[in-house]
Amino acid sequence: MTALPLLLVLLAQGGEATGGGAAPLLDKGERLFRQGDTAGALAAFQDAAKADPRDARPHYLAGVALEKKGEAAAATAEYKKAVALKSDFAEAHNNLGALLIASGDAGGAARELEAATRAKPDYAEAQYNLGVARDALGKKPEAVAAYKEAVRLKPADAGYRLNLGAALRRAGDLPGAVAALKDATRLAPRDPVAWADLGMVLSDQKDLDGARVALENAIKLKPDFALAWNRLGRVELKRGQLPAAVTAQQRARKLDAKNGAFAADLCRAYLEQKDAGKAAGECRAAVELDPKNPLAHYELMKVLVAKGDCADAKSELAKFKGLGVKPEAQKQADAIVATCKKR
Repeated sequence: MTALPLLLVLLAQGGEATGGGAAPLLDKGERLFRQGDTAGALAAFQDAAKADPRDARPHYLAGVALEKKGEAAAATAEYKKAVALKSDFAEAHNNLGALLIASGDAGGAARELEAATRAKPDYAEAQYNLGVARDALGKKPEAVAAYKEAVRLKPADAGYRLNLGAALRRAGDLPGAVAALKDATRLAPRDPVAWADLGMVLSDQKDLDGARVALENAIKLKPDFALAWNRLGRVELKRGQLPAAVTAQQRARKLDAKNGAFAADLCRAYLEQKDAGKAAGECRAAVELDPKNPLAHYELMKVLVAKGDCADAKSELAKFKGLGVKPEAQKQADAIVATCKKR
């Protein structure tokens, strides 16, 4: 999530300015920013920083303006200057943390966001961003805790509940994930992502009818939602509805032709329909699109076994094993290849 500019909040609260020289320039920058003159606002904030070098606010506001201009590296530098001048500057820590998440520095982001929440414990956005950073670090329970706190502080935000639901799913708490995502669909009934995520978790819970309804809701709201079509295809396959599964996966594949996982899922649906020819074409496309996707090699291996191409099946088995899959998955693949009979 991108940090939201907290320009007006900050100016209303004031800061730790040490003189009056910066204030008129900050007012000017605020006015220009409101009017959409980002370049003019930035110039005013930079002048304010020169007028009072000990005031953290101009650097923070310059960072907001630079973010608006799409200059993330320069914005990061300004936020760092702001927190160096004012260590408990929660908004600057938050925006800096969000930019560090976007740059791939989840560890640095977590440190900044923890500083933001220490300085301002009721700061919902910083708690949410902290959840994002912890998610990126693989800290599942800690991410859940941050998202829960964000939801507690801002219960009407459907987006916060979406991420809480996803984090609970990753942590293995499916009932909790379903509850969070149902709340998200209640708060944002026209959000296709909320319905698609709810459908995925209901499928995990083996509530296939509920999953189908949720995914159909997502597709009604956004007919070109490739991921929702893909998830619907998976649900229909679990329900044993092969024609519906193939139709849904074909739709997903058409909408996102470069997605190797979608090609692999369409391959699997064709294979369940006993159409080895079409399955082979899709599986080879899946491997070509995403050579490091174990599912693509696994499904192609199954197709080759079905066609009696045992040598090629063994080759795909070796590639599958070389992608670091779990031992139980390797054993299952070994068992499938062992059934191959050359034709």
